[in-house]
Amino acid sequence: MKLAWLGILTSVLLASCSSYSGDFRAATNVFNQFTKPASTPSGPWKGTWKSEINGHHGPLWCMVSQDEENPALWNFRYRAGWGILKFGDYNHQIPATLKRNGNLPLKGTMTLPNNFGTYAMDGDANPVKFGVRYRGNGDKGTMTLTRPGN
Repeated sequence: MKLAWLGILTSVLLASCSSYSGDFRAATNVFNQFTKPASTPSGPWKGTWKSEINGHHGPLWCMVSQDEENPALWNFRYRAGWGILKFGDYNHQIPATLKRNGNLPLKGTMTLPNNFGTYAMDGDANPVKFGVRYRGNGDKGTMTLTRPGN
């Protein structure tokens, strides 16, 4: 009976993270093979998020890309973890202009699904560091990310 429950739990966990995990792994492989050292913030990132209000925190992954149809928009595809085995995937766009030095100032909003609220974000990303402060829905905190493998 325990083995059956373990199999069900494993199947659920793998199904819930397979798409993002596979995409992130593929992006990381491409980044490590072809784009090191990076010249823009595009590509995979990993790090943590932390609330300054309640101390909640967790792992964070992000894939950043410039929108192909509108280069003034940047796409952010996040996967955030919290608690025991809870993950959420979030997508949003921020209008931003890449500076000559590779820095991307980030100021915008992100609306989370399932009524988790709308958050204002302020920070920046460059080819090696990605840091944002967020505020909204009674919470505020930080997201700090670096390139995978760094």
